[in-house]
Amino acid sequence: MVDVGSAGRAASELPACCRACELHESNGPGAPHCLLLHHPTAENRRHLLTMPCNVEGLLERRFRSHGPDVARDALVSWLDPEWDPETLRASYGNAPLDARLWLTSWPYLYLGRNAVRRQYRNAREQPWSEPPDRPDPEGDDPTLPGRVLRALDAVRRVDAVAYAMVVELMRGEFEVAAWRASLGCSDATVTDRKYLGIYRYSVIFFDVLQQLDPRERAALEARRFSPGDPGDGEALNALRIALRRPALGLAEFRELYRAGASASLAVLAQSDALGEESMERFDGAFRRVLRIEDRDRGAR
Repeated sequence: MVDVGSAGRAASELPACCRACELHESNGPGAPHCLLLHHPTAENRRHLLTMPCNVEGLLERRFRSHGPDVARDALVSWLDPEWDPETLRASYGNAPLDARLWLTSWPYLYLGRNAVRRQYRNAREQPWSEPPDRPDPEGDDPTLPGRVLRALDAVRRVDAVAYAMVVELMRGEFEVAAWRASLGCSDATVTDRKYLGIYRYSVIFFDVLQQLDPRERAALEARRFSPGDPGDGEALNALRIALRRPALGLAEFRELYRAGASASLAVLAQSDALGEESMERFDGAFRRVLRIEDRDRGAR
């Protein structure tokens, strides 16, 4: 399971409210933890709302871009007495079991996601802050959280910055200005990195790579799904090894890459992936960051 505790740029130090709390276990076996979160019975979840960490306020902050209704729905989900404590405990993954939990992607993925979907589905539009994936028609697909976390973890392994951006988009906290200052680049570069992250997340979420021609898939993986964002030369060498073709030339690599990238967009446009309507919005941005806008331009 992905370490949702590393999502975004959550504070690494134990919050003051936890350090002073008698229900925070810091000396026992295992990692320090909040006893109420470690044993999330229905009674303990209700009791947590009375603690100084102010869970209700943290949820309002987390979902502030979606309005108070989503925060209230998230709170109701947290208090759901039908939620088995063991299942709830397992959903934390490696997130910190203290007040920092509410600063990770966990509240969005397990408490507020369906509320956000309902809100924007009723408005007949997709939230800008949510990376595109097709919701289950009933909104209760039990595999969805696991699929989301798997896709996020795969993006993290390829590009930690893209991972942080996608998580912030999910949380409604993505700010171009903050990333511009952090990366020391232009707004346009920040936007391109955002869309490349969304593309990678979408391709992984919908298992697009598995549907491509093996050679085209290998070229696309070498160029866009390998750690370190390799350039053409590095990707070419990786593809030569993957295909066991040491004489493979740069021109053929670029053709395979272009074909694979274009095919991936076609798969994303299918009804069981993003769909045509969403791809009308994303296709141009994806082609730009993949460098396949026209036939005369190389892979980069």
